[in-house]
Amino acid sequence: MPFRAALELFPSQTALEAGEQRLRAAPQDPQLQLFMAWALRQRDMPRALALAEALEAHAATLAEPERRGLRLRLQLLRAEAALLYAQLEQLESLLAAIRAEALALGDLGAQADAAWLAQGLAALRGDFAGEQRELLAAAAAAEQAGDTLRLLIFRAELGRSAAFQDNLKAEQDWGPLLPAELAGLPPAARAAVADFRGVLAALRADYEACIASFGAAFEAALESGQLRRAIALASNLGFNYGNMADYETALSWLQRGLELARAAGWPSLVGGCLMHVGEVLRHLGQLDAAREALQEAQQVLRPLPHGRNQAVRLNVLARIELESGRYAEALAAYEEMAALPSAAAADLRVIAGIGRARALLGLGRVAEAATGIQQTLSRARAQFNRNYEIEALWAQADIALALDPHGPAALGWYEQALAQAATLPAYRPQAALLEAASAAQAAQGRFERAYALAHEASANRQRHFSEEATRRMTGLRAQHQMERARVEHEHLRRNHELLLHLSSISQEITTELQAERIFEALERLVHTMLDAQSVAIYTLDEAGGQLVCSFGMESGQAFVDPPIALDSPNSYCARALRERREFVLGAGELADPHSEVPGTRAMLSMMFVPLRLSERMLGVMTVQSVRAAAYGEREQLILRMLCSYGAIALENARAYQRLGALQQQLMAQEKLAALGAMVAGVAHELNTPIGNSLLVASTVLAATHALAERVEQPQPMRRAELQAYLQQAGEGLAVIERSMQGAGALVSSFKQVAVDRSAEQRRRFRVAEVCEQCAQTLGVALRQAGVGLQLQLETAPQLDAYPGALGQVLVILMSNALTHAFAGRSGGTLTLELHALAGERISLSVADDGVGMSEAVRRRVFEPFFTTRFGQGGSGLGLSIAHNIVESLLGGHLSVSSAPGQGSRFTMELPLRAP
Repeated sequence: MPFRAALELFPSQTALEAGEQRLRAAPQDPQLQLFMAWALRQRDMPRALALAEALEAHAATLAEPERRGLRLRLQLLRAEAALLYAQLEQLESLLAAIRAEALALGDLGAQADAAWLAQGLAALRGDFAGEQRELLAAAAAAEQAGDTLRLLIFRAELGRSAAFQDNLKAEQDWGPLLPAELAGLPPAARAAVADFRGVLAALRADYEACIASFGAAFEAALESGQLRRAIALASNLGFNYGNMADYETALSWLQRGLELARAAGWPSLVGGCLMHVGEVLRHLGQLDAAREALQEAQQVLRPLPHGRNQAVRLNVLARIELESGRYAEALAAYEEMAALPSAAAADLRVIAGIGRARALLGLGRVAEAATGIQQTLSRARAQFNRNYEIEALWAQADIALALDPHGPAALGWYEQALAQAATLPAYRPQAALLEAASAAQAAQGRFERAYALAHEASANRQRHFSEEATRRMTGLRAQHQMERARVEHEHLRRNHELLLHLSSISQEITTELQAERIFEALERLVHTMLDAQSVAIYTLDEAGGQLVCSFGMESGQAFVDPPIALDSPNSYCARALRERREFVLGAGELADPHSEVPGTRAMLSMMFVPLRLSERMLGVMTVQSVRAAAYGEREQLILRMLCSYGAIALENARAYQRLGALQQQLMAQEKLAALGAMVAGVAHELNTPIGNSLLVASTVLAATHALAERVEQPQPMRRAELQAYLQQAGEGLAVIERSMQGAGALVSSFKQVAVDRSAEQRRRFRVAEVCEQCAQTLGVALRQAGVGLQLQLETAPQLDAYPGALGQVLVILMSNALTHAFAGRSGGTLTLELHALAGERISLSVADDGVGMSEAVRRRVFEPFFTTRFGQGGSGLGLSIAHNIVESLLGGHLSVSSAPGQGSRFTMELPLRAP
């Protein structure tokens, strides 16, 4: 068992569903259990860990290399669980053990995956250098192992991580190593590459490109089971929609990510979503609600005090304090943020620098603010992040204005900020920036420009106010909506699981081909999913005029309901069929007492659902309970789905039944045709000896009459006359005797063949005799077709089998050759060959030198109903029947070899004793 082989990093949803089906068929297969545990580790971690526990017991039964390889994979799975649940000390301990074992085993795949998890640990600790180091190690191990998919994902992650330090350099270093097109990439790789491109666009404030890339990455992440990445992407989408002032869409994405994160129970991701919720609520002016979201984020992120999410949380909190005029608290938050290891990332240093400068300006520490903002502006420009550059230029202008209220320096900074704003698509400068720039222009006597800016600020503010009213309402309802959506999501999740379960059991119903077994399966499934004391299935009769109770069971006892006329006014089954709709009774509507089946219990809840196939009605199924209001929307969905599967299964069963009847009919026709050919041949062979006998008998009779007349004459008979008569009579009677003996042998042979075929009698026989009989049977047809027959029948042991069945196969093969092999030809040769084989087997072949077959025809020649003479008398069943007789009844094997223009050979290999 190759447990050491690396599993695909993130198997697709299609692979997962295929694995689920295989696991249901073989639930104890350890390889399948390992694949499912690995594929589910982010989709459903509790189930993945449960599968890992089951595999741990199996590991003890394996040899050492396989046992170590399996346990290494299980340790990797547990390490990922520790990463997701923020159990950092446990993760560190597991990684040390995993790396030592992977190195000892030389397992490059495990080494790559361990480094991948180690970079996640470094990221949670805010260790950017460690993150890069581990990603490089993961990529190197994947490249050495020849795992191109892992290598692609790790390179995209390296670029994504590096972008937060220097997005221009990251694009130059890693962009050329990644595919230019996403189409055709596996979902896991598509998610990683699109995520990298989204981060690049976000850091440059190209929000439209950023959202397009993150959206594509989100869908691909879900498809590949990367729930961790999908949650982070939903959070980032919310953040970037917030930057575009589309707060409603931002909240919807954050709500989606928060639901996924809470359901999974992963602290870092729950905290990441909450801090972005706080940022959006800050934009909406809901500062108290924003503080509450950040306080919850702080609690959730307590096990991760040094990660990037903590830095972002402190930035949002500091911005809230700035807008509240609490500059000292804002400065303290920025100082705390700057002390975090994760705040060394270039984008966070710019954010913190702008905020710290504004806090210092608010505290009147203008010189310190001026020094700090210059460094920050340089960093923003180096990052090529125009959004941050606008913020830094605005802060620089405000600081310059504080240093020299009447000087021109501030005016230049404001204009630079507005010029940068004009380059951003779908970006509207804040009214406060426009108003500050207008005041600076007016102070310098540029009143026309000041008026234009003031007018633009007023228009933006008016637009902002109209949008703000809606967004404020959205913000006020956000928490309630998120909670309600969480409940709805749980409801949808349960319904989704129900649909998956129903889909999985559909095979159990639709693969049955007997109506009785379908009814039993439906009843069993009803009792596993519904509260039901009574289950009944009514089907339309052949005439389609009434419903017949095909199955009825109440409390474990079978019952039969009399037939129901379709126009019955009291029957809900008849109404459901007539009106083509479902009836659910027990909540508001009570059942009609006249509709109850005599001898059954009174039921308080009932469902009647038609069995419908497209627009054709097959019957009705009813499920009933003694409990009031037992059936709601979920129960209706279950019964509706079961009825859909039941209708398909019933139609399949009927079609199979019709097909079986047709096949039996065609097989009977084939047998009659073969028997007819045999009778015609026997009749022709009998015609010669009988005709000869009649001719000789007539001659002898005439001679006898002549002798009698001679005896009556007066002249005495001479001795020579009597001797001549006796010689003629003797010769004639000898001819008659020989002819009748031949006819008798032919009739005896015919009787034996007929008995063998009609009763499938088993006996010991010589194969050569059966071949000769079949040759004699088809002698007339062969001569009429101008086909010669060669018998190459070496002495072979006798067979203990069914001579009639073997004869039928030979007649079919020879008749098939006459029909197809010599079409368009004026004769040919047919050869029957018999050879003894080793291992108590014989080989019997029918070969022709006819037109042969193409490869496409040869592959399908034994398929039922396949014929090249459709509509010309060919049924397509002859060779299929021959194949079935040889493979099943005779216990042998029938094969064919052929090529166009080179004839065909059908070869039977038969055991000396049939099964």
